[in-house]
Amino acid sequence: MIVSRHHLAVFYAVVGVVALVLTWSQILGYLDQSFLAANAAFWGDALGGGNGAQNFLVIDLLFLALVASVWMVFEARRMSIPFVWAYVVGGLLVAISLTFPLFLAVRERRLAADGAPRAGWTRFDAAGLGLMVLGNVGAVALAMGWSAA
Repeated sequence: MIVSRHHLAVFYAVVGVVALVLTWSQILGYLDQSFLAANAAFWGDALGGGNGAQNFLVIDLLFLALVASVWMVFEARRMSIPFVWAYVVGGLLVAISLTFPLFLAVRERRLAADGAPRAGWTRFDAAGLGLMVLGNVGAVALAMGWSAA
């Protein structure tokens, strides 16, 4: 199966916007404080809960954000994508779940403009990625207390 670079770019952008809405809906309670106080309270809540699962997820995401940021810088330099540090800093200040997909969308557009071949995938890839999307939706629903009723 072949998927167009345009469709990948749209998918990445949509994921980034959905991530922005969902993450920032959770952080609104911190925004009534000064920037430093809000950051201290947020990271205190994120890492100070003593909950192993909570700490695992925060540490996992921080290291994923680090690797994604390093890759974005090198990939942006390789492909001459401007403003890479806006994505990196935006990931720190807004959400890496927004800026990394947006970077990927810009990268896909650059690849399409350069005439790169379309991305190929198998039915196994499609099924696995579909299951990941469903798992993410389920995890978000669980985390946000959404119910099917």
